[in-house]
Amino acid sequence: MKGVAVLVPARNEADCLPDLLDRLSAAGVDLVIVVDNGSTDDTARIAVERGVAVTREPTPGYGRACLAGIRELVAAGEPPEVLVFVDADDFLAPSQIGSLVAPILRDEADLVVGERRSNPGGPGVRLHARMGNAFVTSVLRRVYGSGVRDLGPFRAIRFSCLRRLELDDPDYGWYVQMQVRALRSGCRVVGVPVDFHARTAGTSKVSGSVQGSVRAGIKILWTLAGEIVGGPGRRHHSE
Repeated sequence: MKGVAVLVPARNEADCLPDLLDRLSAAGVDLVIVVDNGSTDDTARIAVERGVAVTREPTPGYGRACLAGIRELVAAGEPPEVLVFVDADDFLAPSQIGSLVAPILRDEADLVVGERRSNPGGPGVRLHARMGNAFVTSVLRRVYGSGVRDLGPFRAIRFSCLRRLELDDPDYGWYVQMQVRALRSGCRVVGVPVDFHARTAGTSKVSGSVQGSVRAGIKILWTLAGEIVGGPGRRHHSE
């Protein structure tokens, strides 16, 4: 996939990473960057052994990890046309990257969000996550006219658009900050359906515990409110 890079934020994902990286390689992805986000397991070693680029961001935080990977791409001097964000436990993502990036490559979109759909009989998006997504996306629809129905982490963005957004949220507000700023800046934002299974290895940092889910939900709502009220120029200094 010429011109497409994949960024994988990973914190203690040694159980999931081998399978994901093998699938990305089989999918023909040329450039993969794994951001080791303060792992205490073999996450970094596994990525190095499979020949992918590894960047380290020792301070935990999903947004921090993503920003570290983006800085690495900018520093390399030849950033990709499209950057795809993939969670380390999303084993279905590699086979769906082509359909995710297609609207951008056809110049029909600048940001494409994977709208997760659960396969019948399989573990899918949990109820509380579906409810939270429904609420936030309804706000985005009402305020910005967005037609996207999910805040899913599997997403692709034109790199030139990404640079203009000046994202800075250090944690789980990253998802909604990207969508709000893209909509506000005039970037074309669309959603495409993607298949999704809940993880079968390791523990989710968000849905793996009630506390994690509540904290992430509060952060997302706080970021949404701040972006809408603060508008352009607002900067986050949380955590």
